[in-house]
Amino acid sequence: MSQLEFPGVYVEDVGLLAIGTLKLTDKNLSFRGDKGGKSVTVAGSDIRKLKWQKLGNKPGLRVGCSDGAVHRFGGFKDTDLDKLKQFTDSAWSQSIEPSPLFIKGWSYGQAEVKGKNIEFNWEDKPIFEIPCTNVSNVTANKNEAVLEFHQNDASQISLMEMRFHIPVDGENEDEVDKVEEFKQAVLAFAGLEAEAEQPICLLSDVLCTTPRGRYEIKVYPTSIALHGKTYDYKIPIKSINRLFLVPHKDARSVFFVLSLNPPIRQGQTRYSYLIMDFQKDEEQEMELALTDEQLESSNGTLQRTMDGPIYKIVSALFKSLCNLKVTEPGRFVGNSGTPAVQCSHRQNAGFLYPLEKGFLFIHKPAMYIRFEDISSCHLARSDGGTVTRTVDFEVDLKSGGPIIFNAMDKEENNKLFDYLNKKNIKVRNPARVDGGRGAGAVDSDDEIDPYKAAVKAEGRAKDDSDDESTDEDYDLDQDLKRKAKEKDSSEGSASEPDDEYDSGSEQDSSGTGESEPDSEEDVPAKRQKKEKREKKEKSEKKEGKKGKKDKDPNAPKRATSAYLLWLNANRASLKEEGDSVADVAKKGGQKWKTMSADDKKEWEAKYEKEKVRYEAEMKEYKKNGGGASSSKGSSSAKKSSGPSSSKAVSKEFISDSDDSDDEEEAPKKKEKKAAPKEESEEDSDGGASGGSDESEDSD
Repeated sequence: MSQLEFPGVYVEDVGLLAIGTLKLTDKNLSFRGDKGGKSVTVAGSDIRKLKWQKLGNKPGLRVGCSDGAVHRFGGFKDTDLDKLKQFTDSAWSQSIEPSPLFIKGWSYGQAEVKGKNIEFNWEDKPIFEIPCTNVSNVTANKNEAVLEFHQNDASQISLMEMRFHIPVDGENEDEVDKVEEFKQAVLAFAGLEAEAEQPICLLSDVLCTTPRGRYEIKVYPTSIALHGKTYDYKIPIKSINRLFLVPHKDARSVFFVLSLNPPIRQGQTRYSYLIMDFQKDEEQEMELALTDEQLESSNGTLQRTMDGPIYKIVSALFKSLCNLKVTEPGRFVGNSGTPAVQCSHRQNAGFLYPLEKGFLFIHKPAMYIRFEDISSCHLARSDGGTVTRTVDFEVDLKSGGPIIFNAMDKEENNKLFDYLNKKNIKVRNPARVDGGRGAGAVDSDDEIDPYKAAVKAEGRAKDDSDDESTDEDYDLDQDLKRKAKEKDSSEGSASEPDDEYDSGSEQDSSGTGESEPDSEEDVPAKRQKKEKREKKEKSEKKEGKKGKKDKDPNAPKRATSAYLLWLNANRASLKEEGDSVADVAKKGGQKWKTMSADDKKEWEAKYEKEKVRYEAEMKEYKKNGGGASSSKGSSSAKKSSGPSSSKAVSKEFISDSDDSDDEEEAPKKKEKKAAPKEESEEDSDGGASGGSDESEDSD
């Protein structure tokens, strides 16, 4: 048996049970969180004790290491014990001892600091144990030790404080203070030694992009303190789990990145990365306040006096303090000649760094994506235009939805494609761009945009026409004479009547020019007549549009497609907290594309059943006369909307018919408005008003 793998196992992480996968090989034991959380790696030669005891009401494996650290893994099954015993005996020569917890509920026992754990036992039987690294502060009173604990933001329930009552014999003055002794033992392994007045080094005016601002950074053996103009932060060294050193795209500065777990917090904002920006050519001589033992433990990496580029000094210092490797870019070189690929994530511009074991994005939000968490990648155009200078890089995670980087230079397409192939990462569109052509290719800049060419041609034609015409000086006197002449020639004729709303016009509706000016009562009457005509035209237009068929509520429901059947059944599993309907539909569409034909068979069979059902119901629906009433109603509406003839009536026909009615009424108006000499002034006024009323009735 070369290796064992247990998915769904969890590990205790500052009060949170982080779920992941535990792998046991001949060389080591490794745990990887499902969502990029806590990771643990223990060499097989460093394992000293293995115990089988419960963790979170389920069987677990307690692993004791040579350095005093203890790792506890839970979520096993009872049947897994035989497999583990067989493997550990053959691979590591270690046997697993059963260790049942003492659960009688007594609140007294012996509290001891063993290795890096606080163990609470009764008669050598374990009751509980707490890692010293979870302790944030220890306070010693007269006969009581108070322990405060770090808080994990992801945990719903947290242990805040624990008090140990340690009896002290007051008669024996020479007796060692047990409370103070317990406190110092916890502090020694909790990494909470009191900070000396003089830190190891002081970094002044350091530019940080996350959290943004300039800070004064004091580096202590167990923590680093950031002092800014607005906020201060304190970061324990043990919370730093990764170090990165990557160059900026401009090649004038470098980013030094610290990955933090748990993240630092300011209000509701959490920062999982501390990103420092150093100038490449900035050099400094630095004195490090380190003891001889600390210098020896650095294996020659650190010296009491160090000089050179400041980013190299800082990276070497943190490498020694955190006992971590500084990850730098590998062989990937982008189009800019640096490992930085400029792109955007959620409209925030930044840089993507393809490293040896993952992708690092700086900076909003900063993230590190491990290759082992990636299921596939996709390179595509940014939009559907004919000329595209950018591509989108989509990373699909095994744990869920994709991460998309937009607005990436198209010249990076081939470089990323070759890089992914070397790392054996699946690409969903495996086609390399050759000369800007091919499947999945990005169009060349030299390709012609038809719309752009048409606009340019139109502009040139306009410029040519403007050049052919010559500008002439404007003569105001000549223009006034021309207008006066046109006015004299048109006076007395009906060819260009004055506006009918002009109360001072000398023409009546007959166009003779012989009647007296319109009275104040005639103007509103004419206006009402025009408004009536416009309303009539609008109503007839609306009636002409009523031919649209209304949906019958009794008609059978159409067959639901195989995709919608699958989406409705899996909508709850696809939806995450904060997702909208559109987000769920997008996730569903992406997952449906990746499903195999065998997975889709079930839903396609259901669709065929739906199709047969719909055809049968529609046949029965039509047999019973369904849909006939709505079609008849629409045809009758069309007939009633027009005149008695079967032909369609246009807008021009309606306008002409109204005008012809006015022409027939014109002689009647003339008769009623005969010569004013034959009638009195009152009769002529009555005739004018009567003509107006008659025209309104005719309308």
